Amino acid sequence: MRLICPNCDAQYEVPDDVMPTAGRDVQCSNCGQTWFQHHPDYPPEDTPGELGDPAPTPDEETAAPPAKPASAPTRRKLDPSVADILRQEAEAEKLARQNKQAETLEIQPDLGLGDEQGDLDPEERTRQAKERTARLRGVIAEGGPAAATSAAVAGSRRDLLPDIEEINSTLRTGNERRSADPDLEDTTAGAGSKSQSGFKRGFAMVIILAALLLLIYIFAAQISEAVPQLQPFLSSYVATINQARVSLDNSVQSVLQWLEAKASQSGN
Repeated sequence: MRLICPNCDAQYEVPDDVMPTAGRDVQCSNCGQTWFQHHPDYPPEDTPGELGDPAPTPDEETAAPPAKPASAPTRRKLDPSVADILRQEAEAEKLARQNKQAETLEIQPDLGLGDEQGDLDPEERTRQAKERTARLRGVIAEGGPAAATSAAVAGSRRDLLPDIEEINSTLRTGNERRSADPDLEDTTAGAGSKSQSGFKRGFAMVIILAALLLLIYIFAAQISEAVPQLQPFLSSYVATINQARVSLDNSVQSVLQWLEAKASQSGN
């Protein structure tokens, strides 16, 4: 048999018994290409074009034909009486919705501006326009352009300044509101009573503390006999009070002597 290299077309003559029936891999000694070589008795492969349609199997021959598609269900007609009831309900609902929308609409009242303008005839409007023009000309004629400018500036300033009457009415309204509000008066009275009660409580505490210190000073000897452990503290306390009394007496005597001297100088 003859072997032909698919790469370099080199040809080799080999005996048939060298090639096994199942075929084998061979290598070209010229270029080193390797390929699979079949035996000369190996049947050639059938091409796809030569193959015919496969014979139908018995299962395919005995298969049942496809079922026909189910027909669409027929639509039932609506009863005329039911249709009339539904139509009446729809009309009633539509009418109620329209009435509700009409009730919710807000209508602006007539301001009467058009009536006033319509009541004036053309002659009256012309007369008013002439009067305004005459007034403007009179202002300009009396003071000249400077007077007209100052009048315009004064008018603009008057528009910028707040209205005194409006401010007074606002203040009066605030005062009336405060006087008419009993809760505010009660709150103010409650705050005043709380401050007075706090002052009274503090003054009473000072009086009680002074009385307590005076009682301890007066009954220091009795307390020392009853509680000997307090004798050192009470002795120191009594000595301090006595020293304070002497200092106070000296101060009072000095003040009295100064007053007598002033009185004698005034008499002379």
